[in-house]
Amino acid sequence: MTYVRHGAPALNYSACHYPGLEMAFRGPKRSLCEPYITFLGGTAFYGRYVTHAIPDRVEAAIGLGCVNLGLMNAGVDAMGAEGMVSLANGGTATVIEVVGAQNLSNQFYRVHPRRNDRMVTPTRLFRQVFPELDLCEVHFTRHLLALMKREAPSRYDTVVEELRSAWVEHMARLLEALKGPSVLLWVVPAPLPGGEPGLDQDPLLVDRASVQAISGLVDRVVEVRETPSITAQGLLGMQIPETEGPIASHVPRGTLLREAAMALLDPLQELGFGPGRAFVEAGDGLRA
Repeated sequence: MTYVRHGAPALNYSACHYPGLEMAFRGPKRSLCEPYITFLGGTAFYGRYVTHAIPDRVEAAIGLGCVNLGLMNAGVDAMGAEGMVSLANGGTATVIEVVGAQNLSNQFYRVHPRRNDRMVTPTRLFRQVFPELDLCEVHFTRHLLALMKREAPSRYDTVVEELRSAWVEHMARLLEALKGPSVLLWVVPAPLPGGEPGLDQDPLLVDRASVQAISGLVDRVVEVRETPSITAQGLLGMQIPETEGPIASHVPRGTLLREAAMALLDPLQELGFGPGRAFVEAGDGLRA
C-alpha cells in the first residue's frame, strides 16, 4: 500500500462510458462480451483517492470481470435508472451498495436524476410544511436536511420518516428489477468529523430496520463497519492531493474499502463465483 498525502498528484480514474448510459464511470472500462459481475452503488464503490476500488479488488481475487457502476454521491434514483439495470442484468450477478436515503426524490424535494446529491426543487408539500425556510443558498441535500433539522426540529422528524420509507420503496423496486444472484453491501464508516449529530453517519438515515426491510430481496447481505483498528490506520493506502485533504475526510477510508472487498469474497464464493476470503488471504491476493 501507499500513503501519499501532501502534494500527491491526482489519481487517474480512467473515466469511461458504457452503452446506454450518459454518466462517466471509474475505469478502466470492462468488456461486456465476457461474463461479469456488476457493482451498482455510490461513493464506496467509486473509491475516491484509492488506487484499487472495491470492484477492482474483487476482480483480482475471483478472476471474473467486475463492472464498476459506482458514482460519487449516487442515490437509489441513479442506481435504478433503466440503463443501469439493463447493464446489470446482462451480467452474471450484481453487488448493490447501501447508499444514503437523502439523495433520492421524495414527497418533500426532487433531486437531479444523475447527480443525486443536488436538490433540484422543493415540492408543494415542502412549502406547506416549511413555509419559513429560505432555500436560495441551498443546493445539496445534506445542507437542506441540516437546515430543516436546525430551524424546525419537530417537523424534521416527519422528513426523516418519509426519506426512510421512500428509500425502502425505491430500493425494493431496484432489487426486484435485478435478475440473477445479488449481494447487498452495507459499508458503515466512522461518523463524519465535525458533522452535525444525526447527520454525520453514512449511509445517511439508513438504519438496521431499513436494511432488514429489503434483505429478503437479495441472496446475501454483507455488513462492514469501521472499527477502531481501521480508524487508527488513518488514510493509509490513499493518494490525496494537498488541496483536497478536507474532502478526503468525508469519503470512506482505504482500509475500510479493502476490508469491504474481502468481506464480499465468501458470499460470492457461496453463490459460485471465485475463491473465498480464507483462500485469498492465504495468498495475500488483495494487498496491492
